[in-house]
Amino acid sequence: MEKPLIRKFVPPIAGLIFFVLFISLAFWQLDRAAEKVAMLELFEGDAPFSRVTNFESLEEFDRIQLDGRFLTDRQILIDNIVVNSRPGYYVITPFKPNSNHPLLLVNRGWIRKSGPAGEIPPLDVDDELRTVRGLVGHLPRVAIRPGEAFEGSDDWPRIAVYPNRDEVAAELGEALLPALLLLNPDDKDGFVRQWQPNVSGPMTHYGYAFQWFAMAMAIVAIFIWNLRKGRRRDKTTG
Repeated sequence: MEKPLIRKFVPPIAGLIFFVLFISLAFWQLDRAAEKVAMLELFEGDAPFSRVTNFESLEEFDRIQLDGRFLTDRQILIDNIVVNSRPGYYVITPFKPNSNHPLLLVNRGWIRKSGPAGEIPPLDVDDELRTVRGLVGHLPRVAIRPGEAFEGSDDWPRIAVYPNRDEVAAELGEALLPALLLLNPDDKDGFVRQWQPNVSGPMTHYGYAFQWFAMAMAIVAIFIWNLRKGRRRDKTTG
């Protein structure tokens, strides 16, 4: 008696569980797509730059500005950055805000490698009081990094291979704010700044959502088919 009951009730219950799971995953992907749309709109927007009071609340691509001075004697070149098929560096310059905050890392843009191997290109920037503007970003990242971030000479500027914030803070010997500033292309003393959001577009999440909805509908179709099949069997045996 137990086996007929198991065959009767377990498949529908299992189907309901999977249906709810697939629908939940589909709506989760739609939520992720909405987040990506909002993020891209923020990146491409032209809202005014805001002065920062709480750095902990900043989100990626927020448009900010603050006053302070560049620390011109401790700059970092991030190696292995390719732009338009040309190798080069990102120039990371620490910025000391006028407010009582730790250092802010500023990505001043990309410069091409030129001259003899190991020669550092000019990174001229003054240490006068200024206002910097830009988007909140982060240091470039890779899935796997060969070796240590900082190797070789202890002189400044230092060349690094995809360092994280803690490694940069250790080299500078000072605390860092959690944000990094992608210097606005219109601000002076920068290099090539073709900032692009390093995120997948919303269409990827729409595609995943469609797949989960399709799988949920397949569960419904199987349930209806089994229900009709059972009714036909009942009519035949009746």
